[in-house]
Parts: sequence; structure tokens; C-alpha cells
Amino acid sequence: MKVTIYEVAKRANVSISTASKALNDRHDVSEATKQRVREIAKELNYEPSHYARALATRKTNNIGVITVRYYKTPMLTNPFYSKIIEGIEEQLIGTGLNLLTNILSKEQLESQEIPRMIKEKNVDGVILMGHMKREFIDMLNQRGIPMVMIDNYFEGTPIKYVIADNINGAYQAVNYLINTGHKKIAYLAVSKERYSFKEREKGYRKALGEKGIAVDERFILYGPEQGDEQDYSWMKKVFDYEEKPDALFLCNDVNAVLALNMLNDMGIKVPDDISVVGFDNIDLTQHFIPSITTVDIPKDLMGKKAVEILMNILTKKKEGIENIIIPTELVIRNSTKERNK
Repeated sequence: MKVTIYEVAKRANVSISTASKALNDRHDVSEATKQRVREIAKELNYEPSHYARALATRKTNNIGVITVRYYKTPMLTNPFYSKIIEGIEEQLIGTGLNLLTNILSKEQLESQEIPRMIKEKNVDGVILMGHMKREFIDMLNQRGIPMVMIDNYFEGTPIKYVIADNINGAYQAVNYLINTGHKKIAYLAVSKERYSFKEREKGYRKALGEKGIAVDERFILYGPEQGDEQDYSWMKKVFDYEEKPDALFLCNDVNAVLALNMLNDMGIKVPDDISVVGFDNIDLTQHFIPSITTVDIPKDLMGKKAVEILMNILTKKKEGIENIIIPTELVIRNSTKERNK
């Protein structure tokens, strides 16, 4: 039978309130009483109720991660976001905090349904991971729970964020393609709404502009946000014109893999006929044939930094609550090839 706080208090000859305060290290209980209550609790194998402690301390010791599932594939197996989760987990080790996850459907996002962990105040703070509309995030922020965003940003938002240097990463990738003789570079992305993909388009345009290469708007193609993520039919439109691209720059590595599959089905050889560059540097890119040139993002670091910011907010530290932009780095592999200049 489970030991209750009543039994601990009775054995220590104190009130239930005092026993609870002692176990929660409240300042209005003497050190001697705290020590006596703790020893008795240990002797009786007393395990405090998480919910009772939350009521007493107004802390749940829970950190939440909220994200949205847009496709059939489970969000937490996504090769990009799963690495961010690893960083979050690693940063929480030894803190005594629990990690709760809430995966929303796109329908819940559209209807602005408040996640249960926020509605029931089951968390002390929340990390919002990935693309979500501003209206939804603003609604959540009004609930008064500390929040940090990862891989998302809105102009003028009061919510702290951790993002990759998307513009510079894309600039590096496209500049490399230009310097290796490519002149007709296409940018393919899913969803024009996503902050990171729009920023990567900016980097793409910047690199072309600095080299005096006119942007061919036909070579900028956005696919569907929702639907079958294995469907690459929308990408084929970039080959509908007489002038064909000599390189494809994809918004992320998942779509770079799709592009390689599409090109293979079309009988177009990579990198002999066309070069392909991705973004994110997920594990698969180095094992795919050909291995994929991509832009590396320290994904676990994004998770760690988000936890650091959130912890600093929760502990009311004045320092370490700044927005963070994570540097990116080009990783050259076998899906690109130098063209005749």
C-alpha cells in the first residue's frame, strides 16, 4: 500500500502542511525539521504525488514540446526535428524536469485548438517546434506560459526563438554552384508560408544577384504544404520549359532525396547531367547514392539552446534570454559537379 504524506507527518509529529513544506524545501520550515521529515520519508519509501507537489509549489517540473504533423509520417521520426528533440532531451538530463510532447494535426492548428498541456497548465514552459501560423502562436502566448520557438520566426514577436542562418546557408550553397559553373539554378520548396523556406529563397536570390545573374522566376517553384510527401510530381514542372536547369537547390534534404528519385525516373544523371543541393544535412544524405551536397545545421544545438533560453526565463535570469541564430556550413559531396565555365 502506498505511503501517504499523512503517515510521514504523523511519524515526524508535525502537521501535514509542515511535512509538505519540508519536503518542498520551503524557507518557513527549520532545517532541523526538514532533515527529520526527509529521513522519515526515505525510511517509509514515501513517493510524493506529482500533482500534489504541483499544487503546492505551483510548478509541474514539466517542459512541453508542441509541433504540428502536416504529413502521414510521424513528426518525431522526421530526420530534422528528431535531432532537435535529441538536443532538448540531452539538455534536460540532470535537471529533474520531464519532457512532454504534444503533436497537433493540421486541423487542430487551423481551428486554433489549445493544446491540452497548456489548457490544463501541465507544463512550466513550452518549446514550439517548427512551422505554425502567427495567429495560433499569438493565441498560445496569451495564456501566460513561457515559450520559445525553434525553426520559426515572426517580425516583432515577443517570443524568443532559435533559428538557423537560413539566408547565409542558402547563399553559400548557390554561390558554390555558381562558382562551379552552374548558370541555370532552380530553387524548389514546399510551402511558401514557412519562414525558413522563404529565408532560403532570399539567400538564393542574393547569391544570383551578386553575380549579376538574372533570376528566372520559372525556376522558383513551390509545392504543396500538405498531401503525399513522397509525391514529386510538382517538381517536374521546372523541366516544362525549353531552357532546362543545370542545378536544383532544394529547400531541405527530404526534398533533395525526392528530387534524386525524380531525376532517376526521368533518366537524368546526377551529377553528370545536373547537380543537386539540399539543406539540413540529415543523416541519410551521406549514405544516399550519390551522397548529397547540403547545408549543415547543428540540429541538436538548436534544441539545447532553446532549453537554455527557456530555463533562463523560468528562473528569471536577466542574462541568456537572447534570440539565437545558429550558423550553417556547406557540406560538399557527390551530387554536385563542376561545369565548364
